[in-house]
Amino acid sequence: MRGGMATLYCLKQDKNHFIKVGTELLRAYQIDPTIPLKFGCCEGKCGVCVIKVVKGEENLSKRTRQENETLEIKNFDPTYRLACQCAILGDVTIDV
Repeated sequence: MRGGMATLYCLKQDKNHFIKVGTELLRAYQIDPTIPLKFGCCEGKCGVCVIKVVKGEENLSKRTRQENETLEIKNFDPTYRLACQCAILGDVTIDV
């Protein structure tokens, strides 16, 4: 992490995306649509924006109540997050 920027590394793209620390991933996608994220309801209910966090889980904002409920209902293990419910706080590697 340098100068208030964090790196979102996307495994399948083999590409780094540089995002301002504190930016919600939904907003980051709106700024840079080359980030390989998909969104549905944007409220943490549908699960369309699920991402697998490979490295740097501690560098995402804490899970919301809604996110926990949706991930539990959809039977995702703890390495998954909902992109619409988290902000990047440091370097993260995802597999989407």
